[in-house]
Amino acid sequence: MFLYPDPKTLDICGVKFGGQPGENPPVLIGTIFYEKHKILNENGFDKKGACDLINKQVEMSDETKIPSVVNVFGTDADGFRKRIDFVAEHCKLPIMIDSPDYSVRIAALKHAADVGLCRRIIYNSVNLSVNKDEIEALKNSSVDSAIVLAYNPTDSSFEGKIKFLEKDGAFGKGMLDVAKGAGIKNILVDTAMTPLYHGAGIALKSIVSCKSKFGYPTGCATHNAAVSWPWLSGRAARNVVDLSSNVMPVMLGADFVLYGPIEYADRVFDVVAFAEVAVEEAMDGMTNVKGIEL
Repeated sequence: MFLYPDPKTLDICGVKFGGQPGENPPVLIGTIFYEKHKILNENGFDKKGACDLINKQVEMSDETKIPSVVNVFGTDADGFRKRIDFVAEHCKLPIMIDSPDYSVRIAALKHAADVGLCRRIIYNSVNLSVNKDEIEALKNSSVDSAIVLAYNPTDSSFEGKIKFLEKDGAFGKGMLDVAKGAGIKNILVDTAMTPLYHGAGIALKSIVSCKSKFGYPTGCATHNAAVSWPWLSGRAARNVVDLSSNVMPVMLGADFVLYGPIEYADRVFDVVAFAEVAVEEAMDGMTNVKGIEL
């Protein structure tokens, strides 16, 4: 554990991201309406079930003092708008918009402007596949918070992630400059978790290198590595490994963790709260010292 040279602290709709380890708790981000989510049905989704899940995350966040964000997933524009509106109505948290289809994300940006939600929106994400239409839509919106995904398919090393963010991203620019050019002021760097044996450890290591280099709040989704490990399939410990994997980025000073399905909130917040207390104790008395390694 060590202190970062010049870490930035961002305030997105009242939720703080960043700072030195132990200064602000890591933000936990749970996903709702993901593909094959049990609350989805032929009429859209089970409203009571969705409300219960959102309320449980809010309750766990309040109890543990670990802040949270709801990541809303969608694949069609009309359904996505309804999901965003529902989450906005049932909590006051920032809302991350997540879709594999850029046109659906663009529609969500326009909808957020129409209903006055732009300040609550975190765009997920500005990445290698970003196109000019997407950049223009971001420029023309008031959404100024986004995840920048440090996924470099040509160089998966942590040096490759740095270069990707700094100069070798899209449009002949580094991805951080691409995001800034799109009007993003609140940048959250996701170090792009990949499966074990394919760079998962590098993504964890890159939390330290990326935050040290650029200062932006940094995190990842270790859940992705746990659930994609074939060896765990069918094993009794699978859920335990998945849950405990969220501690790993926290112990490295991550500022946010995408922990997976929102129904895990009743377990993951307690686990991360334990890790955060340990980080706070480790950093106690060091907040005025920079660059000291323990």
